[in-house]
Order: sequence, then C-alpha cells, then structure tokens
Amino acid sequence: MRATWLRRTAGEQVTLFFNGWGMDERAVKHLTGKSDVIAFHDYREVNSGIIPGVVAAYDIVDVVAWSMGVWAAATLLAREGIAVRNAVALNGTERPVDDLHGIPTRSYALTERGMNARGRERFFDRMLDNEEEREAFRARCLPRRSLEEQIEELRRIREQAAREQPRTKWSKAFISREDVIFPAGNQKEWWKYRCEITCLDGAHYPFFRFSSWDSIINHGITEHGTTEQGRD
Repeated sequence: MRATWLRRTAGEQVTLFFNGWGMDERAVKHLTGKSDVIAFHDYREVNSGIIPGVVAAYDIVDVVAWSMGVWAAATLLAREGIAVRNAVALNGTERPVDDLHGIPTRSYALTERGMNARGRERFFDRMLDNEEEREAFRARCLPRRSLEEQIEELRRIREQAAREQPRTKWSKAFISREDVIFPAGNQKEWWKYRCEITCLDGAHYPFFRFSSWDSIINHGITEHGTTEQGRD
C-alpha cells in the first residue's frame, strides 16, 4: 500500500483517503480543503504502515473511502482500533467481491481475466457518466501506474477480501444511481441498516460532483444528491 500527502501543514485535522482499484493520487487532486490529506492506494498488500504514526499527530481524523478503498479502510480501522470523527464511504462496501453486497463474483472474475490495456481503458470509461467526464478524467485523473501491478492488485484484493471481512462504523454512504462497476442495488442492500445513505446522480467515479473534502465529509451536496434510508 502506498501513501501520498496531498496537503500537509501540521494542523490539527487530517483526512485519510482510501482510493479505488488501479488509482493513484491524481484521482482526487482537484479537491480542496483546509484539512491535511493523505491518500492511500495500491492494495496488493493492505497494511497499516504509516497510519498509526499519522493519526497520532492529529486531534481530528476523518476517513473518506471510495470503491475498493471502503474495504481497505474498514480492514485497517478494525485492525488498529483507530478513532475517527467521520467515516464516509462512496460507491463501495466492506464486502467488495460478493454477489449480494459487492461486485458479483462472476463479474469480478471476468474483469480480472479480461484485464489488459484495452480492458483497462474500457473499465475507466465505464466508471464515468458521459464523454465530458471521460475527457476530463483522461486529462487530469488518469493514474500513472503499470498495467502489470494493476492486474496483480485485482487478484490480491480478491484473495485478501476473502480472508478479511471487517466491520466498522461509518457515518454515511454515497451511492451513485448509475454505477455499473459496483452495483447500486448491492450497495444499498449493504448500507441500509448501517448508516445514512445519500444517492448521487452519475456513475462509479463520483469526484467531479464535489469541489472539496468538506463537501464530502460534511455532506453538503444537496444540489446533487437526495438522502434515502439508513440509520447510525
């Protein structure tokens, strides 16, 4: 697992961001905010590493996790017993490869087997809602990672997720209505009794609908989403 500081001022507050599969920090570099932010990616090996030392330096710790990062964050929070103020999940669950609560096992296997340069391009296109978003993603957010390690990451996530099935407390889950990567119905089934749910317009990649980390953590996006069922 790799870590990149997106903002570091030695303030009182830090946001731990857990990225999706295949990504790097470019996925969210456009987001602004006053909090320090450290982004994690590459889940070929999910390990705590830097995290205990990072959180020890801050009074306030928030967590934002997207897609496979929801499972990774839950795994590490459960292992380390880290206290957080808010934990927000976007388009993911704690069971990432699961017929009822995650990506169906057959879909995941087909993605894993078919992952090559063209398959990766199709996958990224399917994450996005329209051609305007696809062009913006290619220009600003496309990860700079090798295909070989991304393929290995797919396999290793599946293997680790079969062994590690964490449960942790989340403040809120955002679910994109048109998500075809991580089916919205499976997400709703997982979160419906666990936390508040807000449904978003759009596809799997949600970050063009936010301008700042605060708008995610403080849920200030009423112009783009509607709150549905759920309870703390």
